[in-house]
Amino acid sequence: MLLNENQQLNWLHDLYRLGQSDLQYNTHEVFERILRHIVTGFTADTGSLALYDTDDPNRLSLVASIGLPAEYIGSVINQGSCIISWVVTNKKPMLLTGDIADDPCFFQPIHRERRRIPASAICWPLQVDNKVIGALSINSLNPEMSYTEKDMESGCVLVSMITLVIENARLHNEKQQLIAEYTALNQRLQTTRNRLEQSKKRLNDTLNSLDSVIWSVTSNTFEPFYLNQAAEDVYGYPLANFFNEPSLWLDIIHPDDREHVKSCLKQLKNHSVKKITYRIFNVNKELRWMSTHMRYICDIEDISAHIDGITVDITSYKNTEDLLTQQNKAIQTSSNRLQETQQQLVQSEKMVSVGRLAAGVAHEINNPLGYINSNLTSLKHYIDDFLALIAMYEQTETTNTNTEQLAQIEAFKQKIDLEFMRTDVLDLLDESNEGATRVKKIIQDLKDFSHLGGDDDWEWIDLHLGLESTLNIVNSEIKYKISVVKEFGDLPEVKCLPHQLNQVFMNLLVNAAHAIENEGIITLRTGTDHDDAWVEISDTGKGIAPEHLSKVFDPFFTTKPVGKGTGLGLSVSYSIIQKHHGEIQLTSQLGEGTCFRIVLPINGAVIEHA
Repeated sequence: MLLNENQQLNWLHDLYRLGQSDLQYNTHEVFERILRHIVTGFTADTGSLALYDTDDPNRLSLVASIGLPAEYIGSVINQGSCIISWVVTNKKPMLLTGDIADDPCFFQPIHRERRRIPASAICWPLQVDNKVIGALSINSLNPEMSYTEKDMESGCVLVSMITLVIENARLHNEKQQLIAEYTALNQRLQTTRNRLEQSKKRLNDTLNSLDSVIWSVTSNTFEPFYLNQAAEDVYGYPLANFFNEPSLWLDIIHPDDREHVKSCLKQLKNHSVKKITYRIFNVNKELRWMSTHMRYICDIEDISAHIDGITVDITSYKNTEDLLTQQNKAIQTSSNRLQETQQQLVQSEKMVSVGRLAAGVAHEINNPLGYINSNLTSLKHYIDDFLALIAMYEQTETTNTNTEQLAQIEAFKQKIDLEFMRTDVLDLLDESNEGATRVKKIIQDLKDFSHLGGDDDWEWIDLHLGLESTLNIVNSEIKYKISVVKEFGDLPEVKCLPHQLNQVFMNLLVNAAHAIENEGIITLRTGTDHDDAWVEISDTGKGIAPEHLSKVFDPFFTTKPVGKGTGLGLSVSYSIIQKHHGEIQLTSQLGEGTCFRIVLPINGAVIEHA
């Protein structure tokens, strides 16, 4: 029997509360409680509740049952297999009385004990807005309590309410599941957010602990949107300044490097990665060197493109590199000077050896030359006496009466050509004296040229004597093709190293002679200019090419063929003049000739003593 009207209100209220209950989201238990409440309200013995799956609208399964074993809960009800399938297909309620196993509309798939076969049953379709969501069946085992058509019709109103309660229960359950899923998702999201914040904090702590500047800027305007703490240490400005003045990080770049940096930023999209070095001025206007490695970062549509970079202060490295470069240059300069000094020493030793040899030879020649000169003088006196005696004998010929003796004397005079001998012997003596005098002068010039003073033996010397003696020494180089013109001015004595200056004069005279291929002129000029004395040695030779003018004083530089020159003559000459605190100047024109001008302080170099 169905409930009366007063019982129905309380019963529906309890049914609604069951539909809204929260049993830890166990839908089977919720639907079983609802079914049990329905079976009790309809004074039934057993019952079943079948619903379509919300995820699969074609799948009808048993969600609750009273009177069936628990293993059948969740089983799928196939079309045409039972009364429930018939009811949901036809959307009509059905009343069964007697043995339902014999009803053609119902196929009983479940084996029941005979005593548990219902005496009557009612099955209603559960519809919401003409949509069947399942079916409800109740069974009476007592034949005396069989259901009637009236029970089936009056139950339709309650079933509509039951349908709403079940649908709401399902919606409530889905809501609770969604809430649970959302809560779990929110918890996972919060956990992820916390982890992200922790990771971000660790990343920021790590980045802020670095000495290098880590930065990110926009790809179009180059405005910074991230800078680590190192930016404040390296640049000296507070971090907030870079965000308040977006152009600050570019403005502090050295003006000569700024456009290059901007150009590299603009080109970065096409190159992806670039490494550049540039200079900045920090907050104290100190110049600092920076090395930056930057990369272009973009998404697929290039919407959120940006540029990330790492900047390192390499000022110390750059200063060390510059210092090392300077030291290398200094070492190279010292090495060049050492090599030049070594070559000069070799050349100087050669000149000293030549000087000693020349001095020795001059000394050895000077001794026999002395007595040759003395003997020639005595010989001239003797010959003069002999000639006077012969003249006296010739005067006695007129008084001599011995004709035979006179004939013999005359014959002998003709044989020896006495008249010629009388004049020629005097000429021979004169020429011998002149030769001896010339040899003596050459020896004196050798001695002057090879003056054996050391580097510290500064002397007051007449430069003209040095030029004259050097001319005699190199006479063999110039006498056959070159005329020497002397335009000497009034020179005071100059304090110098004589033998070294003679070496300079010799180098310049030999070079001038070599520059004249056929015939030409070498002109020697001297003069004074304030506290300086100057000597010019010019030639009418082939001249020096303009591209070689700056190299002629370099060690080992020469325009002569291989084997014809060492390239040390002018280098040594330059060093000697530098030692005298003087100058050696050069002017030259191709095809016209060359002029070297030596300028020397009259009072000599100022020697600094430690």
